[in-house]
Amino acid sequence: MKSMRISIIALFLILVGCKSPQKEHDFTFFKWNIHESYYLKFNSSDTLYYVNVYGYNKEETFFTILNREEKERIQNILDTITFPKEESFENSKVEDGETNAFVLKSEQKFKKLKIHESGPKQFWLFGKSLNQLKINHQFVKTNKKIDLKEIKKMVIMPMPPGFVIDTLAD
Repeated sequence: MKSMRISIIALFLILVGCKSPQKEHDFTFFKWNIHESYYLKFNSSDTLYYVNVYGYNKEETFFTILNREEKERIQNILDTITFPKEESFENSKVEDGETNAFVLKSEQKFKKLKIHESGPKQFWLFGKSLNQLKINHQFVKTNKKIDLKEIKKMVIMPMPPGFVIDTLAD
């Protein structure tokens, strides 16, 4: 009887300890429109970084702590969302409107997508939910530098050679 009890306890501990491990994600989201321009960075921890780049030559970094439900919701979406083969959905006149970009690195996989006024609905909805998450949180300023190199390749157009900015300033 005692060995049966020990066996049941051991089996229970094995089953409880055998949860599938969470995937580690390095995820960056970018949103641009006439009113705002920012990045959100999530890396499977409970910290969400917000990098405000709205304005000329501006880059301010902030952070907030996600609650467990918010973290798990993002984690679950990143575990299940399917990136299309095409990496960019843009109209020929990228003028007004909204641009969202997504970069996901996980387990030696690198996926990216840029959408402007068109593209998969699930990504527009995901972008909207990330924006709502940003709105709902208070962020604290930090001096931490966030690596945005990969996503900037997608969203920042290189300056043409010889391009000069005329500032009208004396």
